[in-house]
Amino acid sequence: MSTLSPDQNLKFFIDDAAITVFDTMLAIDLQPSDRGARFKPGVSQVVGTVGIAGSVTAVLCLRVTESFACHAATGMLGIEPGEAVLESDVNDAIGELANIMAGKLKSCLRTPGRPCSLSLPAIMRGYSIDLESMSGTERHSFTFYHGGEPVVVEFYSLNQKENML
Repeated sequence: MSTLSPDQNLKFFIDDAAITVFDTMLAIDLQPSDRGARFKPGVSQVVGTVGIAGSVTAVLCLRVTESFACHAATGMLGIEPGEAVLESDVNDAIGELANIMAGKLKSCLRTPGRPCSLSLPAIMRGYSIDLESMSGTERHSFTFYHGGEPVVVEFYSLNQKENML
């Protein structure tokens, strides 16, 4: 049996978390992609973030288009297609998806016997959202697609590769 590198483990865990959460919560089949996502200019994005603190210190970001976020909210909340979706419902849905993924990752990445907590989800909206990592952090980006729509999971962590298996 071969041993995975820390980066391979992280990719495996994020792929598993994203694919499982979207399938379970929305019956959406995400396809991992090696090509990065480029959000079209002028297309609004919704980004859900959740912090992880303790034996692992990181932030998970779930980035989708606003139209995909609305689709996710209607699926999660049982809203009929064509019905109005409140912005607060969209925010709640994307925040909850990010929170569930972060919880799954926390379970995979934490050190047994050491506490690890999640923050409340936070939401950002905009047309050209660029997140930058601080000195001493690593940025990992993973792209998925569903029906031509990009779903990007970004993971910003302190340089603690030993904590990532």
